[in-house]
Amino acid sequence: MEKIIKKHITRKLYVCLSIMLTGGLSGCGAGDSVQAQSTPSTLATKDLTAFVDTYWSVPTDYLLAYAYSSSGNPKTSAVNDQTIWHITSVNQGFLLGCSFASTNNGATWSASTIVGSVTANNSVSIGFYGSSLTVGSGQLTTSSGQPAFLMQMSTGNGAAGLTHWAYMLPVTSSNPAWSSLPGTNSVSVPTATASGC
Repeated sequence: MEKIIKKHITRKLYVCLSIMLTGGLSGCGAGDSVQAQSTPSTLATKDLTAFVDTYWSVPTDYLLAYAYSSSGNPKTSAVNDQTIWHITSVNQGFLLGCSFASTNNGATWSASTIVGSVTANNSVSIGFYGSSLTVGSGQLTTSSGQPAFLMQMSTGNGAAGLTHWAYMLPVTSSNPAWSSLPGTNSVSVPTATASGC
């Protein structure tokens, strides 16, 4: 009988140790029952339907970015980076649309396709697919009582690049920025986005 009890306790300790090492129970007492840990339920997908057909831009306070050029002297220089997003559709936590960026006061715009995701805890990751891939990461948050994306991005190669962080705020036809984007020579959102992506 003593042998059977010893074998049972040894087996239980082995199971407890296995569970503890794989992140399961915090401890196993002599009277604890050992059960397999269930997988936590998946959080619901973030509902992004309110973002369909919305436009976002960089407000004046967040235009500052730094450009890098290996042939420059100095190699880094401050620039204004105005970026506009047009979110055209959403699907199960994904954002799809177009992005338009200018670092020369709106004289020219580079367009890229947005494929992004927003998790249920508001973490954001966006791929900007154009002549090269740029990845931005950040958080869906609020600023002055309105939704905002707080984003960071770096793009480029060994010869040239750009690094920028900014709040992206919604812009509509009722905002002054719609007809005269900050950081541009009075370029409107419709003009900046006319090329599509």
